[in-house]
Amino acid sequence: MQQIDKDLLSIQEARILVETARDAHYLIKDYGQKHFDQILKQLLEQIKPEISGFVTSEMNETKLGNSKDTEALVNQFLEALAEELPRQQCIGALAKDSAGNILQVGVPVGVIPVILSNENIVLNTLYSLIIGIKSGNALVVIPHPNACKTTYQIVKKVKQLCESNGLPKGCLACLEQVTENSVQEVLNHQDTAMILVIGNSKYTNATTNQKPIIYGSSGATPVFIERSASIKSAVDAIIQSRSFDGGLLPGAEQYLIAESVIASEVKTMMKQSGAHFLSKEEELKLLHLLQPKENQINPKCIGKSAFWLAQQAGFSVGSQIKVLVSEQQYLHEEDPFTNEMKCPVLAFYLEPDWIHACEKSIRLLKEKNHGHSLAIHSQNTTILNEFALKKPVGRMIVNAPAGFASLGLNSNLPLSVILGGFTTGRGISAKNITAADLTYKRQISYPTQIDVPMVASETIDKELLEKVLKKILEK
Repeated sequence: MQQIDKDLLSIQEARILVETARDAHYLIKDYGQKHFDQILKQLLEQIKPEISGFVTSEMNETKLGNSKDTEALVNQFLEALAEELPRQQCIGALAKDSAGNILQVGVPVGVIPVILSNENIVLNTLYSLIIGIKSGNALVVIPHPNACKTTYQIVKKVKQLCESNGLPKGCLACLEQVTENSVQEVLNHQDTAMILVIGNSKYTNATTNQKPIIYGSSGATPVFIERSASIKSAVDAIIQSRSFDGGLLPGAEQYLIAESVIASEVKTMMKQSGAHFLSKEEELKLLHLLQPKENQINPKCIGKSAFWLAQQAGFSVGSQIKVLVSEQQYLHEEDPFTNEMKCPVLAFYLEPDWIHACEKSIRLLKEKNHGHSLAIHSQNTTILNEFALKKPVGRMIVNAPAGFASLGLNSNLPLSVILGGFTTGRGISAKNITAADLTYKRQISYPTQIDVPMVASETIDKELLEKVLKKILEK
């Protein structure tokens, strides 16, 4: 009976949160972009002292990643976001003609539930709330069961700061009673307009009411080092990206493909940069620890360092080792290293030339449905263009650490931690998700001047009339 009561309470809470968010959204319909920008400006300034505490809470609750890396990434990302957001116009008049007529209007969609995973909690929660406010929507955050405390703490603080700066109460909320029924109540509620899912594939088809779903996934990125590349720069970028925060960056490299002609140099550089190539015995021990099953790995291994993984698997590596590398001759379905692994492990493949590397990349992307991101290191424009045209991915990273560049850090991609998963068969978008994706665009039409040749038209009509009359008289 106690369990039933808890379930009923969770459903009631879910219903109240969505309906309160709906009512709050009515209040902000007339708010302009400048109003929301001012709220965000204050939020990004006032939230800075809280970041360290949020990260500590995340580490204590999830036991994933590295606190130093996590905090550095959050601060770097929010700093970049503070510069970028004022330049974005998401709602209101987006385009006008020379006469001042509005041609396009950005419109918030309404109430958006946000389903979080238990990874990158601070960054994903803050970013979701920020783009929700920027786009003039109301958000109901649904925490992962393993990260409820931290998520609720973040939402509560952001809510407090934003409401003190003019955001109506109810625009931001967090589900406290997280049960399967309460989640479904939020997702299928008639007032839910769109669903934002971050890294939780369980809910990629979560609604029975055909709500649009934006899915941001982590992917498993293939990276190709072509013979014209700066090998040291390529290797440094790959290892930096793959080892950062225990391998939790959304677009981090997992499969390394190198041309045979440069293989020896690549391996040498990798060892110098902190890679440990596994022996067959070590590989078996590591696989026993990782226990790949149904494209998943042992949850205890997610976000752990290479040193920790080796120690737990039963072999020794130096403390300077950043990634563990399994050298594979062939790609086959039974190869456990082709499964997505959110930890600093790389599968290393050799190919005779870029054409075969191109084919290998496509197989890795398609066979495991990882079509998310692709990285390549090359100075050959022809090859870069060929990869750009052929690969079934949402983003291609050139000559940069994929984990950072895919987020828009030091790259020309939109700044975002939500990397669209449409090319993996999930969600409605393949691009980096920004505040503009949480709106729809209203198009405004005005008449155009059309010159109608009236005289010519009348002449044609007379000729037709004469022909018709002639036929009638003939009868």
